[in-house]
Amino acid sequence: EEIRLKQNYLQEQSLVLNREKELIDQALAELERKNERYEFLQENIICVELPSAVGQDFRYQPKQIIDRYVQTLQDRQAALDQLREGLEKERERLELFCQEELRDPKLRRMVVAGLKFREDYQEVLEWKSRLSNRIALAIRHAEDDMREHDRELQQFINHLHTYLLTMAGELRLIPRKTRIRIEDGWKEIFQFDVPDWDEKEGKNELRRHVDWMIAQIESSRYQDENGIENYALMHKDIEKWLQPQQLLRNVMKEKNIKVKCRKVTGDGKISSYPSTWESSNQWSGGEKWSKNMALFLGIQNYLAEKRQAVNPRVKRNCTVILDNPFGKASSDHVLDPVFFIAEKLGFQIIALTALAEGKFIRDYFPIVYSCRLRPTTSPDKYLISTEKEIRHAYFQDHDPEALRRLGQQKQMELF
Repeated sequence: EEIRLKQNYLQEQSLVLNREKELIDQALAELERKNERYEFLQENIICVELPSAVGQDFRYQPKQIIDRYVQTLQDRQAALDQLREGLEKERERLELFCQEELRDPKLRRMVVAGLKFREDYQEVLEWKSRLSNRIALAIRHAEDDMREHDRELQQFINHLHTYLLTMAGELRLIPRKTRIRIEDGWKEIFQFDVPDWDEKEGKNELRRHVDWMIAQIESSRYQDENGIENYALMHKDIEKWLQPQQLLRNVMKEKNIKVKCRKVTGDGKISSYPSTWESSNQWSGGEKWSKNMALFLGIQNYLAEKRQAVNPRVKRNCTVILDNPFGKASSDHVLDPVFFIAEKLGFQIIALTALAEGKFIRDYFPIVYSCRLRPTTSPDKYLISTEKEIRHAYFQDHDPEALRRLGQQKQMELF
């Protein structure tokens, strides 16, 4: 009886062990199937011990425990795949950013290669550290370049502002070249009203104008369809943008330079109140000629003084050659101011005109050279005869030395 009981016990234990073996075989088969996807049975995978409670329950429900661990593995694998997908998108986004935004080709290649050939996290961290140092160095260089650029730009703006201040001051000096003597002293025919401006606001306006110029230059307006720069057009526009009148409009804003001039009346007097340039253009032809010539001589004298030193003790230091200049100007009150200013500024006027224009030519020019056509026996041929008229009394009173030089021949340079 005892043997039979032991035999029954052993049979029951055999059934239990067979069932456990069957469960374990099923679990192993499930693990092998999952290993095909997750590869957790490779030799480089580190083994860990299961918790004691799991070890005690494993013999009774191995399939459930394995399924639970496999499910956890699946969840983590899904999370890992999602992270890898996000990482790949970020890698593509960073690579696109590098291609579009990074101008330094060496830095661009360094970033793209680092993204492509580094998978280990520690390598990525080391690469990130080196890249951060490189970017920090590039930022320092860029900041240094920007500071230097800003310093040079500010220096350029200061030069422009100083140039405009000088020009405004010089413009105010030109009317002094148009002074004529009147009964109670001297009076300027022209007045230049050049507005002042605040220095800080003026420099800010110049800065905005230069920034606008830089934006235009860096845009695609000077590139053809092949991306080739048209430097000739660019230089032409830069010269136009840096013209003094353009820069003065920037710093003066709504204000304008106003030019006024006084009219010389028929009795030789000068009006007390100057007229605007627009209203002066409505004067008679002779009066307009007078004011235009006065301004022309004043500007020419100013330019001559800037180009070379003018000796004020020399009576004649400049020559103006005019081609048929008088037009409707023949009255003394419009001619006197012009010739007075010319003499005061040291101009010698040489006029090419018709003798028939009037008596005033001999009044204002002490020497008159004339060419006349004389008929010949042939009706289609003429002879040119030359004559010279010299007002000896004028030279004896004003310049006897010039009278002695007349008639001498000497090679001279006009320009």
